[in-house]
Amino acid sequence: MIQKQKIPSLEEALSGTLFGDVGKVKSGKQIVMLDPKDLIEIEDQPFRPYSDEKLKELADDIKGNGQLNPCTVRKKDGRYYVLAGRNRKKACELVGIKAACMVIECDDATAKLILVNSNLNQRQELLPSEKAFAYKMQKEAYEAKGKKKTIAAVAEQNSENIKMIHRYIKLTELPPNLMNMVDEGRIPVTAGVELAYLPDKDMAVISSFLREHKDVQVNLNQVYAIRAISKEDRIEEKKLDEVFYGASVAPEKPEQRKREKKAQGKVKTISLKISDLEDICPSYDFENASGSQIKEYILESLEAFFERDK
Repeated sequence: MIQKQKIPSLEEALSGTLFGDVGKVKSGKQIVMLDPKDLIEIEDQPFRPYSDEKLKELADDIKGNGQLNPCTVRKKDGRYYVLAGRNRKKACELVGIKAACMVIECDDATAKLILVNSNLNQRQELLPSEKAFAYKMQKEAYEAKGKKKTIAAVAEQNSENIKMIHRYIKLTELPPNLMNMVDEGRIPVTAGVELAYLPDKDMAVISSFLREHKDVQVNLNQVYAIRAISKEDRIEEKKLDEVFYGASVAPEKPEQRKREKKAQGKVKTISLKISDLEDICPSYDFENASGSQIKEYILESLEAFFERDK
């Protein structure tokens, strides 16, 4: 039975300089030299490998200066799986030398957290899709470990606010083609999040339209207009022509809809206990949120729920 371990910090997982063939990092974990061909890369992960050019630069650096940071690998069933350092492993293989590795044993959820956390902390440039699926993987790992308020935990881990984490995770519901357009900058992240609230059939029509009309650069107001159309009728190419080229459909922001509904008649109020809200949505950090933030979160959740059932 594998002994339960705490998640190594970034320093524990990645720091240390090699001393000959075998060394030790501050955490006491032993560094061993392994053949890169014996290291198994985890394919189902949100992070893209280096380009050939960037990988060659890393290989040249390792060849000239040595591998300063060891790979973190998980030993499972007698095999080694790379959790951190996939590109270092490839670079060592390219140079033709053994890879320095810190070997750990852990459960599946901890392995996911090490993989995600090391990449999020170490990489300076991340695509929106990489962030989105990484945050989702973190959330799932925390859930598997039985942690409460997983969204809050992800936000704290990445020094982000809870609302932003919600948005990025929602982004993962986009089909691959639309997600690629977000990565390319053709669709802003905020617009991509709004598109993710549409039914799958509407997103498919939009994806097809944008592939055919490569000159279209999507903005948030256009997406608000598309969502307004989707509430009344199905999305068709003719209506998308009007949104992107004719602008005959006036964009409507959610804030504007709320103000209009409030002006129509007397506003009725109800009170809810925080404990009741926590039972319904334990992932939201109600304890540290302000009253206005909680109100906004509830309204957005209700709006998304009713739109989903249309």
